[in-house]
Amino acid sequence: MVKRAGNGLQISTASPNVQVFNNFPGLYPTEDWVARYWDMEPSGDLVSREAVIQLPLGWTRVCVPVVIGYPGCIQWVRRWGVALYPSILGDIGFNFDPLLTHDAGRFPGGDDAELLHLVLGITQFDLPGHFIIASEEHPFLLHDPDGIIKGTYTQWRTYLGALAFLVTGGEVNAGFMRLADEAKATYQEAVGYLQEALRKQGG
Repeated sequence: MVKRAGNGLQISTASPNVQVFNNFPGLYPTEDWVARYWDMEPSGDLVSREAVIQLPLGWTRVCVPVVIGYPGCIQWVRRWGVALYPSILGDIGFNFDPLLTHDAGRFPGGDDAELLHLVLGITQFDLPGHFIIASEEHPFLLHDPDGIIKGTYTQWRTYLGALAFLVTGGEVNAGFMRLADEAKATYQEAVGYLQEALRKQGG
């Protein structure tokens, strides 16, 4: 399943039983990168997860190491997974020509539409999880094949943000980054309150 760039709060389509993710398996040489992240289950419990995403060969060569707080090769994280910068495909000289099918039935917009489909599929990945979070407290980390951190993301949703979204049925849609940073005691009190509210709702 190739993820749409639009709604960041869609639920992931990734199977929890799959460990390696590639939207176009076998079409080009790849490298195995490891995503490590936190997922909030419907019950409100936090789970540490790990998944392998297969990126085009050469990604390691052009992406530099980063420390937590700097995105590196990660464009953004959303509830359903992660998106990497499409510009990296140009940096590594990725050749799309062998992948283009010129199938007007599938891509009425022509080669440009198919090219967009390929770019998104190569750089965006649904990952296992009910609500993936990414904050300073729970950063999303991406390691290259040598285990070096080449991407991090901390500006998506805090744990409190995910809890608030579920408890209110989506009416409260905020990250609560500032509260987590400037008022930790209030933040933790709110987390406890919403955990209890979610338990009473039955997850």
